[in-house]
Amino acid sequence: MIEPSETGSWGVQEPADLLDELDSEDWKRAGSTADPSTGRSGTRVHSPAPANNTVLDHLSACDGEVASFIAAARQAPVPPPAGPGQPGRAGAYERARVQAEHLGMDWQAYLEAMEWRHAVSSALLMGDKDAIRPEPCPACRTWGLVWVTTHKAAMCVNRYCAVGERPRMWTLAQLAAERAERRLQQVAN
Repeated sequence: MIEPSETGSWGVQEPADLLDELDSEDWKRAGSTADPSTGRSGTRVHSPAPANNTVLDHLSACDGEVASFIAAARQAPVPPPAGPGQPGRAGAYERARVQAEHLGMDWQAYLEAMEWRHAVSSALLMGDKDAIRPEPCPACRTWGLVWVTTHKAAMCVNRYCAVGERPRMWTLAQLAAERAERRLQQVAN
């Protein structure tokens, strides 16, 4: 579902679009995402929160990470962007792309990994378990990754994958770093 095109866009929806969709009232309502890890709990004394804290925490973490990236990138001399640009999250991602474009490949790789991680984590939070499928396994390079909600990690279902010291499960951050490294190698070749 989330695959970049030649123009750098992420296929079906940009990370900003997915985050904006999560920012709607339907997703922020309590109980909008199924979290099997909650299970049984003690007797409640107070009513649960009227909002879905998982979604709100995810939105603030993604927005904060983009803002931190822009702030760190502004420490280096970069020409200011021309024009007012887009408002909201899409504008923040666009400002980050402009900053990274002038700073070099390392910044661009980090930004690409961050955008991919934001897009995939947003899709997973909305229930799209197939968002992880287009990625190959970092260890065996097969297309056998499945998302395991209880572990919050991707697992390779190839039984021959557990060879050497490489783990069979990867977090989104590990997959994003591996993906960015692979893309840098493709550019270098």
